[in-house]
Amino acid sequence: MKQEERQINNFATRFNKYLEYQKKHKPSKASSGQFEQELKSVKENKTQDNPSPSTEKKEFVFSEQVESKDISLSSAKRLAKYASLIQDAAKRHSVPVELICGVILQESHAKSNAVSPVGAKGLMQLMPATAHRFGVKNILDPAQNIEGGTKYLSWLLKRFKGDVKLAVAGYNAGEGAVEKYGNKIPPYRETQQYVPKVLGYTQAMVEIISQDIASKDEASQLPTHARRV
Repeated sequence: MKQEERQINNFATRFNKYLEYQKKHKPSKASSGQFEQELKSVKENKTQDNPSPSTEKKEFVFSEQVESKDISLSSAKRLAKYASLIQDAAKRHSVPVELICGVILQESHAKSNAVSPVGAKGLMQLMPATAHRFGVKNILDPAQNIEGGTKYLSWLLKRFKGDVKLAVAGYNAGEGAVEKYGNKIPPYRETQQYVPKVLGYTQAMVEIISQDIASKDEASQLPTHARRV
């Protein structure tokens, strides 16, 4: 097995260990600025060490503080069932595992049969038109839903040059709405509330995956996209 594959496979193991840990301990919240500081550090180091952006993978951009959002044990258990599907989609489309989880938790609380009043369906609440656009034939199939939703997130991240908050806003309101308002979060109440909720769950997943529940060696082997957004 290749080293990268071994590293990717840590996600499911670590997440399930977290579930066992959560039953015995009350999780402590990291500071609300942890997400921001980690991103700034990564970006600054990359700029100093590799000034040419053309040969390096683009870092995801997020410049505001994010406070982690509590994940219920029931949602965490449901989410854990799809760990392998999430990690595979993350690897294929270069989208952070935590961000995919954040969208799933906010959209459906990890319920694969969820259907919204406006017709969005499945774990990542795909609308029929979006599902068709990204090759999803059975929206309620978890594998297809995660694949389609992750492909859409990947597309949005590229369109908005790695800006996570704009990609998340686009996922909710559509990329056209973000562009209409000058590449800013649209002034829709739903979208204004949606973005911090998704990023809060994303930050919670950053903390979960990086928690020192297993050995420090395992934590150090986590792939880049499973350690930060």
